[in-house]
Amino acid sequence: MGPITEHHLMLFLIQFALLLGLCKAAGYIFDKLKQSSVTAELLVGIFLGPAILGKFAPEVHSYLFPDNVVQRSMLETIAWFGNFFLLMETGLEVNFSRIWQQRGDAVKLSAVDLVLPIVLRFLPIYFLPKHYLADPSQRVLFALFISAIMTISALPVAIRGMRDLNILKTDLGFLILSALTINDIAGWVIFTIILGLFAHGSFELGFVAQLVGLTLAFTFISLTILRRAVDKAVTFLHNRVGEGSGLKITFIMLVGAIFGAITLKIGIHSLFGFFIAGTILGEAKHISEKDRFVVNRLVYAIFVPIFFANIGLHLDFIANFDWFLVLLITAIGIFARFVAAYIGGRWSKQDKSNLAIIAISHTPGGQMHIVVGMLAYSSGLISERILVSIIASAILSTIVFGPWLSQAVRKIRKALYNIVFSEEDVFINAPATSQNELLRFMSEKVAASSGLDQEMIYHEILLREEQMSTAMGRGIAIPHARLEGLNRSFIFVFHTNIGLEWDSPDGNLVRLVVLVITPKESPNAQIQILQALASALHDRKMSHNIVTSRDRRYVWAALRSELNACAQCSVD
Repeated sequence: MGPITEHHLMLFLIQFALLLGLCKAAGYIFDKLKQSSVTAELLVGIFLGPAILGKFAPEVHSYLFPDNVVQRSMLETIAWFGNFFLLMETGLEVNFSRIWQQRGDAVKLSAVDLVLPIVLRFLPIYFLPKHYLADPSQRVLFALFISAIMTISALPVAIRGMRDLNILKTDLGFLILSALTINDIAGWVIFTIILGLFAHGSFELGFVAQLVGLTLAFTFISLTILRRAVDKAVTFLHNRVGEGSGLKITFIMLVGAIFGAITLKIGIHSLFGFFIAGTILGEAKHISEKDRFVVNRLVYAIFVPIFFANIGLHLDFIANFDWFLVLLITAIGIFARFVAAYIGGRWSKQDKSNLAIIAISHTPGGQMHIVVGMLAYSSGLISERILVSIIASAILSTIVFGPWLSQAVRKIRKALYNIVFSEEDVFINAPATSQNELLRFMSEKVAASSGLDQEMIYHEILLREEQMSTAMGRGIAIPHARLEGLNRSFIFVFHTNIGLEWDSPDGNLVRLVVLVITPKESPNAQIQILQALASALHDRKMSHNIVTSRDRRYVWAALRSELNACAQCSVD
């Protein structure tokens, strides 16, 4: 490989601008259609790659993307950064310790969703004709890999779908998020082991034991000792340097690189290191929702589009598209994930009306399947035809997911829920200078209206905030809890004199707090009320008017009209 010349740099800049510009333009259109931007980015790569541009305008294709080692390496370096940071950002989205505290139902759901799909998929994949296999002598590993790859959930796709339907921050949404997170960590451990076995080339007992031991040891040490060390380092930066320097974002990137290097050194793929780095960084007390938002924007604005577009540039999707294989992988993938999650939901004794939502939320393939498929392809474990089928399956399952989940959520709206919400339940200039003070004040008002114990109410509201911030941005938070001993739902509104820190995703202080209290025995009441409120407060004009208003009657009437617009709600 020779030195980088000015021509190399010029061509790289043209490639970068062309790919990024087209990816963002196509992604904007797909976003309006409620589809994943990943699909748009892949299509850009396919259009500019050998499948279309290479066939219909080969001279243009060869000029823009020459078969030159130096030129390819420059673009692929950016693509690898996209791969690394995508995994780290996925881990950063969740707080594993908070999820693990509520592990009972989530572990049951995740355990079934991890084991059963591998069992259901293994035989159909194992008996595929040998011309589909990159190495027919590795049939068992191939079947294990394809079975395992489809256990790794599309966590970002599920989060996006639940957020669009305003159920992400409900108790049901948190259960699904918890199960998918546990599923992801376990799935990546399994995949890492399988990839290591393939690289070694045999099932030697000693090597298997060493690989499993190293993977589990690294995971355990990271989630315990290294997690505490990283938390202390972030706290130091937060206290000594402050928010304005951007050093926390730099530190996040450094931890990812260090963990990726460590995993490579001990024989585990670096992507696993980045994922675990994101997971422990997500638990640091002073990594705020705003920090996560900044990393998310950085990663998805620049690196991720180049990564997925680069996949399309190197694969001939048309020549390697096999309808039988695509339909088989899509069908067994969706079927196995749906059935496993449904059974897991039954085992964890979830409400029957919510089982379909739980199961559907586990079905999309999305980004992670494509990432893992690319790793396997670059390692020689699967052929180009299999990779194309995995990518097509991931796209199809993502396209189906949104409308399917929306339909399932609409079906649960059948019961009539009685809501207590009067003008006297709106408190303008609530006396609080901190989140905790306001939670205490809110608990007092709920206790007076419901007759329940004030400390119990406070504990339940605080626990929900510790699991996941209920701030939705633009100065608004919607805390909520399901309580024993209620036969009606209650809504209270609190307007603060000063903004309160609430770990909001946009970094803004919270000025309007809408508290929703529902009966423990009616999980769907919470979903329905939160959907109605979130839908209303997502409207920028309405949210601005309510947040800035000091007129108790206006705030009450505006929210009451939105609740009454939901036919299943009866507001007293």
